[in-house]
Amino acid sequence: MNADFHETDEVGNRCADINDQSIEWALKRASSAAMNNYNTYGIKMVTGDDKGPYNEGPLWIWTYMSYNVDKDKTTMTVQSPMMRTPTDYWASSAAGFHYCKVLSPFRVLEHIYIDSLFERDGIKNQTDEFPELFLN
Repeated sequence: MNADFHETDEVGNRCADINDQSIEWALKRASSAAMNNYNTYGIKMVTGDDKGPYNEGPLWIWTYMSYNVDKDKTTMTVQSPMMRTPTDYWASSAAGFHYCKVLSPFRVLEHIYIDSLFERDGIKNQTDEFPELFLN
């Protein structure tokens, strides 16, 4: 049985689907305190449409994941470059591929615990000129 390339590779956003799993994994494993801070102050990480296809090796290799924060600073959209080629692709050595740059679940945890909080709960939001931590 032959798979339908259009249905399996062209419809939808396979890389975003995979990256959604990294986000879900991290959200389930962050501590309740971290999740409270993230839900109160954090910039939420979401996935956007896959970028591409970049069906030439160097294009795929040198196109990086993108991490774009919206102007309201409430969400960060992650987009993954992808390369997809049907099994009858003109270059047989590259036929039948679907490559994604994958978001590390540990990058998501770092975002939950640290990076997402800078804008609304970072040091620039301190009200004391010299926090007590530095006075003793």
